[in-house]
Amino acid sequence: MPRIAPRPVAVSAIRRPHSRREGTREESGRGDRAWLGPLLFLFAVKGVLLAAMVGPFTGHDEVDHFFYVARLAEGNGLGVVGEVDLPPEAEPFAAYVADYPTNAEVIHPPLYHALLVPLYAIGSPAGIEDRLLLLRLFSVAAGVGVVWLAASTARLLFPGDVLFRVGVPLFVAFQPQLSFEAAIVNHDVLLILLVSLVLHLTLGGLRDGFPARRQWAIGLVGAAGLWTKASFGLVLPVVGLGLLLVWWDGGGTWRELIRPIGRALGLPLLLVAPWFLRSWLLYGDPTGAARLRLIPEYGDQARSYGEMVSSASFWRQLLEDFWGNFGWRQVPFDPDGFRAVWVVWLVALAGILVGAARRGLPSNRGARRPPQWTVFQRRGVGLLALSVALLCFGVLYVGTIQFTQARFAFPAMIGFATLTLLGVAGWLPVRARPAALPLLVVLLTGLNVVVALRYLLPFYYGPGGGAAILP
Repeated sequence: MPRIAPRPVAVSAIRRPHSRREGTREESGRGDRAWLGPLLFLFAVKGVLLAAMVGPFTGHDEVDHFFYVARLAEGNGLGVVGEVDLPPEAEPFAAYVADYPTNAEVIHPPLYHALLVPLYAIGSPAGIEDRLLLLRLFSVAAGVGVVWLAASTARLLFPGDVLFRVGVPLFVAFQPQLSFEAAIVNHDVLLILLVSLVLHLTLGGLRDGFPARRQWAIGLVGAAGLWTKASFGLVLPVVGLGLLLVWWDGGGTWRELIRPIGRALGLPLLLVAPWFLRSWLLYGDPTGAARLRLIPEYGDQARSYGEMVSSASFWRQLLEDFWGNFGWRQVPFDPDGFRAVWVVWLVALAGILVGAARRGLPSNRGARRPPQWTVFQRRGVGLLALSVALLCFGVLYVGTIQFTQARFAFPAMIGFATLTLLGVAGWLPVRARPAALPLLVVLLTGLNVVVALRYLLPFYYGPGGGAAILP
């Protein structure tokens, strides 16, 4: 890559060597308000309905998270995993706890749980299930934020392509498992929101440069992410690569990279250092993974990287977990349902290769060969793809500690959505892309209706369903 001639740059900022943009959010966003507002409203309504529909404490780890919040609200401190048991009030829900009576979630940083303490206090006069519903509404609000960031990120990358601008937030809003995450008490939904935000900030910097205020913003969001869950650290290399690319384009010196790296990457590590030090002193490592391996029914189900990568059943299980198997895999799709979803999704993703091949074809009045991407778009999609790869590695890492689910990759959901729409675009001439949106709406809406009517409602409210064992 040829270097651009150096120009004077303040050491507190990394600026792009030109000011050309691929459109602005204001220009491309004027027509988006007509559909984005209703989409956010629909997602919020769906989230509230799910929060009310899903049986109490049947979300994965929901018992542990709820009583972690209760522990903080009652002034009982952070606790040490292995020494903190769930209270007697949790006994009716023991079937939904992987390692009852241990509360394994106290291994995690407490930001999410601390944020919920005021809501817990407001609902304290109510019964335990009413308080649970109130805390679930926080997840609904976080989910709305994720969908908004999906729309904003797609508009940032593809301001002139309606398939991406509309399709990416549609995919995120109607992805069944993400909607489930946004309707239960679990810190994963806050992690998804914060990762989506830091990726949006990074892509904005990739386009416009990284002034000091953006560096500080990324650093503070990164600190919040690490205080939510240590796996947020998997996205930090994406931030670092974005900084390096813009610095390289500007022809800056190494000295001009020190402060931006310190603010965007060093600050979150510095601010979370007290928690990592505490975990190191208590458990022998910064994340506490060593202690988790000692808990019965956690470490007993762990697998090595080789066992997971070479196992067809493991990959099949991950695909199933990505689209279904709600709440500790209590509510699975039937095999035919999974096959249908797999076929449609794999065909869409295969379009990535088809699109790459079509770019090499001779132009037919612009109908056969898609327009060439700008450098910013290629790099932006590359960073989102890197986020997908890193979060998928996180799924494998968790599998070396305990049984795992695809939800650990959900913080990269905007990347999954972008790659899926890239595949859809690969099959279509440019002029036909807008026509794919109605079909996308029909498929995703149909999937959500089937999930609700065929799986969730019968499980929780049908004869002998999961709700039957609740008090």
